[in-house]
Amino acid sequence: MTRNFPDPARAHGAWVYLVVSILAGALSVAGQGFLPALLAGIGYAGIFLLASSAALWRRPTWLRRFAGGLLLAAGAPVLALALDADPNFFAYALVAMFPAAVAVWFSVRRGFQSPIALCFAVTALVVAAPSAACAGGGTAREGWLLGLLLTPFFVWRTWRVRRALATHTGWTRTDLRRQGLLEAGYAVAWTALAVVTIHLWPK
Repeated sequence: MTRNFPDPARAHGAWVYLVVSILAGALSVAGQGFLPALLAGIGYAGIFLLASSAALWRRPTWLRRFAGGLLLAAGAPVLALALDADPNFFAYALVAMFPAAVAVWFSVRRGFQSPIALCFAVTALVVAAPSAACAGGGTAREGWLLGLLLTPFFVWRTWRVRRALATHTGWTRTDLRRQGLLEAGYAVAWTALAVVTIHLWPK
């Protein structure tokens, strides 16, 4: 009997944190570096789709998810390089492998929805921010500062929400939708503050 694993790509919170991280990296460089940074970030979205396709193994939609992820993961970085992106942005993918691997380990041990697994998964997604910034011409210091500004806040919100869902009963779909929109608003507001901080930070 096959075991069906939860689909990470169906977690709306994961997409929120990934998208705002990509935009944070692109907006932190702006100017001519915006498009290469955005494309590098889209490559991360492709990697996320590739990784999530494992949850669809032997399902009809597996190949479509895998092919779409592969197209983004390979094509977007190539276009970024064609637009003179800094190739060092690839190094951040290696950095993201550590929290991603830890997230998988905790998922197997404690379950996909365990707070610790989700927090490490979010940490891996946020690495898209410094990677995109690097591709757009941002310095390593700016990239790591951006990561340090975003990661603790996103991890804290993830932990807090997951604990609330686990310890309180009676959540309705309306409650979940309202909480999701609230968390998305928090993520956007904090990301905007982080980007402004990067632009105001002494060069």
